[in-house]
Amino acid sequence: MEPMAQHLNQQGYRTINIPYPSFRDSIEEIVDQVITIIAEHDNGGRIHFVTHSLGGIILRHLLAETHQELIGRIVMLAPPNQGSEIIDWLEGCIPLAKTLGPAGAKLGSDKINAPGLPQHLDSAIIMGKHSAIPFFRWLLDSENDGIVSVNRGKIDGVNEFHVTDTDHTFITSDPLVLEMTLNFLTHGYIR
Repeated sequence: MEPMAQHLNQQGYRTINIPYPSFRDSIEEIVDQVITIIAEHDNGGRIHFVTHSLGGIILRHLLAETHQELIGRIVMLAPPNQGSEIIDWLEGCIPLAKTLGPAGAKLGSDKINAPGLPQHLDSAIIMGKHSAIPFFRWLLDSENDGIVSVNRGKIDGVNEFHVTDTDHTFITSDPLVLEMTLNFLTHGYIR
């Protein structure tokens, strides 16, 4: 997320890039950590969120725990909002919790129990449809980013849903996605 944070900083946004130990902590523990970090940087203004992958699921849990009047606009990049076919497949193959940690193990299709996005919040989802590493392609829908199927990113309550020609890892540094994110945070829509 560093390229995204730098791009937004250059445009006048103050950013906090929050890493979290998804291989060690549960989603609930990560949400508590994120809330604490946000409180340390709170300046009384509304807070915009830009998330990547699991970060979208973390945000959905966080929204249930916070006062939503403090929430600004939301952009989710490549979120597995409906769960991951890869996680579903891995569950039958290996001890998932040991491989992906407690948070990653909760990304199965039947395990995501986070609420949808509140319709009163401005939100956009940007998914990729290019896969540089086709290893998991056979598990995913035909349109995917190598990790998440485009259709698995959809969720109730989102205002805009866009698909770009980028992959899961590099969606956070793709020039078009950087501009789309900036436009949404600034204007509330993507052109």
